[in-house]
Amino acid sequence: MNNIFTVEEINNLSATIDNQLRELRGELDSGQKRGATETPDSLPVKQSQAIAEITQEKPPSFLKKFARAAKCDLCDDGGILHTQWKKWADLNNQEVIEKFGAVLVTLGFSGGALEILVVALAVIVIHIGVKAFCEEYAQ
Repeated sequence: MNNIFTVEEINNLSATIDNQLRELRGELDSGQKRGATETPDSLPVKQSQAIAEITQEKPPSFLKKFARAAKCDLCDDGGILHTQWKKWADLNNQEVIEKFGAVLVTLGFSGGALEILVVALAVIVIHIGVKAFCEEYAQ
């Protein structure tokens, strides 16, 4: 069992991830220009703003730092999240929340900032895909 988040927090964070992904898909499906929902770096705007505000870093820079820290689980063959993505082309929100939460705690985040970052990172990784995320940021 995860010691970082309670079951209720995981459920709430999971619902938030799903809502933000639906928002992104809806914006793109409704014919809005890609630039309205994504930054020039092809990152979702809302999530990029959250990362920049909390980390005080440019999102691509922080994503590289995060990707290096999460590489074993997310990008390497045999990693729990990597295996899920290869099998289902999707990730289990609970697993993502637990794994990303643990990585972010090791990077020094906690409390509300941790929850916001977990959601932002999960949405970005799921939105652009694990393979694309790892190729872009885990180098």
